[in-house]
Amino acid sequence: VGEEGLRHRSFVHAHGTGTPQNRVTESHILDETARLFGIRDWPVCAIKSFLGHSIGAAAGDQVVMSLGTWAHGWLPGILTAPANAADVHATHLDILRQHRDCDPTELDVALVNAKGFGGNNATATLLAPHVARHMMEKRFGTAAMDAWRARNEAVRTASADHDARATAGEAPPIYRFDQG
Repeated sequence: VGEEGLRHRSFVHAHGTGTPQNRVTESHILDETARLFGIRDWPVCAIKSFLGHSIGAAAGDQVVMSLGTWAHGWLPGILTAPANAADVHATHLDILRQHRDCDPTELDVALVNAKGFGGNNATATLLAPHVARHMMEKRFGTAAMDAWRARNEAVRTASADHDARATAGEAPPIYRFDQG
């Protein structure tokens, strides 16, 4: 997506613990990265502000939320604090305090930032589905991608059906502990 994509068509999912040590170091890293790449008002979300430490890895939750942004067209705001703490670096960041509707085709990249025990920091870059499809079409051709779309339609239908049943409470979880 190049520098232009990073500067104007990206967002960050911060680890967002809000603890005094981590909020300072993480916000400093993100703010400095934005400064170095010439990014102004970089949208920052933090799904952990809703989930805390889920059973899964924090970065996994962030990846799922990023995919949700591209599927549903909104960035989750950090609603757990009315304002940034005084020690949060945010000169180049737009730390979202409200959910934000967006056109998912105008967001090409998500950066998922996670901090490990002891303050280790790692960031994964996710390309938007529309970017990945474009790359695949360029490599494999339109006919191959059309054939994939046709084969994938049954998967999409089954997924939508399962989602509707689960939402209605008609699809109990499958639990197979100690089988096989």
